[in-house]
Amino acid sequence: MTQNILNLKRFNTLGLNAYCKSLEIIEKEQDIKTLVKGSRTKFIILGEGSNVILDAPIESPFEVPVFINRLKGISVRKNLKEKVIVRCGAGENWNKFVLWTLENEFGGLECLAGIPGSVGAAPIQNIGAYGSEVCDVIESVNVYDVERNLTTSYSNKDCDFGYRTSIFRNWTLGSFLSNFVIISVDFSLSADWKNLNTPDYASIKNILPANPNGLDIATAVLNIRSKKLPDLKVFPNVGSFFINPVVDNTKAERLRKKFANIPIKTLEGSFKLSAAWLIESCGFRGAKFKNVGMHLKHALVLVNYDDSSSQEVLMFAEEVRASVKEKFDINLKIEPVILSSSERSKYFG
Repeated sequence: MTQNILNLKRFNTLGLNAYCKSLEIIEKEQDIKTLVKGSRTKFIILGEGSNVILDAPIESPFEVPVFINRLKGISVRKNLKEKVIVRCGAGENWNKFVLWTLENEFGGLECLAGIPGSVGAAPIQNIGAYGSEVCDVIESVNVYDVERNLTTSYSNKDCDFGYRTSIFRNWTLGSFLSNFVIISVDFSLSADWKNLNTPDYASIKNILPANPNGLDIATAVLNIRSKKLPDLKVFPNVGSFFINPVVDNTKAERLRKKFANIPIKTLEGSFKLSAAWLIESCGFRGAKFKNVGMHLKHALVLVNYDDSSSQEVLMFAEEVRASVKEKFDINLKIEPVILSSSERSKYFG
């Protein structure tokens, strides 16, 4: 293991300076068993760091080892009449994988084009956009089970997918004990390239041709994302910083009576609110705090404007949450996982 203090800035899309004492790259499955055995089950594993806040200043670096998942490979496992089963390594870039499926005329991931991160991270938080969730097309997730010391597969049902969550999102604040290392994901994709569901969003429908294929839909999604969301290379961020709140009917009706123009969508018997709308209504769109702020184009995206620290990020996030709570009586939850070398993360759930 490397003993020098290492900076993880290039391993998280928020661009935070965070430090660790040991860093290793996982490039093949055998690396997992070797590294996990040596770490005594406590470790941090990152893909592209697109959904984490790394809170480890140089004076308090991560003591546990950090592993970077770079397991690669894409293959067609089964080619059936109406669908194909495609296996993708956890370390592959998500958007590049989506583009690969489009090049091969496989449908199912077109609405999820442009989402940053790795393939292995997708099932952890059950990524979604424009009415689609990755759980809709996941056949199974292949993992190394740390506790049982074996490689196994979890079916879609076993993954216990929910809104932006799954069985794999089992992080506990202040703890680095992870039960799984994702090796690859099997996707069940449509082979009927010209008969895909069009997203029920006016912003997309208005720019689609008649009878669109998957590439048409993905192109529209990428076009909209480029206009609404900041460029990661210019403004480091983790995408959506807060999860859209889900409330019951009583709370939804109470909000409708008090705020006539509040956008509310039905979600399997519950009601989903727009975190971006709540934040913007509290005056935080484009607002800044020291070196961080909510982006001017999208109130849900917190950006690192200039070498910000995790402390600044968490303090600003708490200010946003407190304002939304006061005005709407809604508790916003931070979407990225907070990994802290101190006890600070306990106060920012």
